[in-house]
Amino acid sequence: MAIDFATQVYSPAFNVFARPIVVTPLKSQPSQSSYTGRGVYSTQALDIAAEDASVFSDQVTILDVIEIEFSVIPIQGDLVSIPADGGLPALGDFELADGKTNGGGQTTYNLRKIMVSKP
Repeated sequence: MAIDFATQVYSPAFNVFARPIVVTPLKSQPSQSSYTGRGVYSTQALDIAAEDASVFSDQVTILDVIEIEFSVIPIQGDLVSIPADGGLPALGDFELADGKTNGGGQTTYNLRKIMVSKP
């Protein structure tokens, strides 16, 4: 028997861990206005071993979404804003650097923080 991961696994988890997002579909739907959705934001460690045996440590900021919750899946180049939610602070504005599906109904995007320089 097949498992519908999107509804039986991801949706209950997202009900606990997801927060609101606002997608500005610059690339996926250029003529459309921004819309709301939800996603799970997190940061993961990224260690890169160099040839001299040193290790460069960094982090990757990601956003997971459930594909069935979007009529058009966001793509690379779309913008995402993560506003305040309850007691959680706003996380700011991001560009979707890339996305990859897990084949079971969830897409994970690498996020690039949009930094605004002040004169």
